[in-house]
Amino acid sequence: MRAFAGACCVAAALALAGCGGGAGGGGGAKAASGDGLATGADAVDFTLTDIDGNELTLSKYLGKGPILISFWATWCKPCLGELEHLQRIYEAKKDKGFVVLAISLDGPETEASVVPTVRSKGWTFPVAVDGETRAASLYNPRRAQPFSLLIDKRGKVVVRRENYNPGDEKALEAEIDKAME
Repeated sequence: MRAFAGACCVAAALALAGCGGGAGGGGGAKAASGDGLATGADAVDFTLTDIDGNELTLSKYLGKGPILISFWATWCKPCLGELEHLQRIYEAKKDKGFVVLAISLDGPETEASVVPTVRSKGWTFPVAVDGETRAASLYNPRRAQPFSLLIDKRGKVVVRRENYNPGDEKALEAEIDKAME
């Protein structure tokens, strides 16, 4: 019984720490380090197919305003919480050029849940599944979720964030506002 209780505590701690994908997750949103493009690097173009079958190319959005790329998965509760707030921020700022590109890292076993999740949540920003890890290999090679990058209108990576805890959206919105200047 004691072993079972200990295993439950470990599982709960892991769930609260984020959805994983790489070392360094947990403990709240923070600037990521190590893998992928560093803060200050030029954004690198990629093309995916969005959930409606259209081509989603990063360069289509570069130079128009800040771009927030959010890597997520349908089974990741912190991801869904962050994206709920990103939808609100997107609606408030999209007329000023801000865009969210939500890139699902769901694998073959959960990929079929992406479209129903997006539709049920009412997300209106572009969403794609990165099954071949084209974007993830450039920006999030450890496949951490949630993981987001903010690219300014000059095409520079200005913020890298791993994980999400309630309240982090306030700091993220301030970072978006700064990138809109």
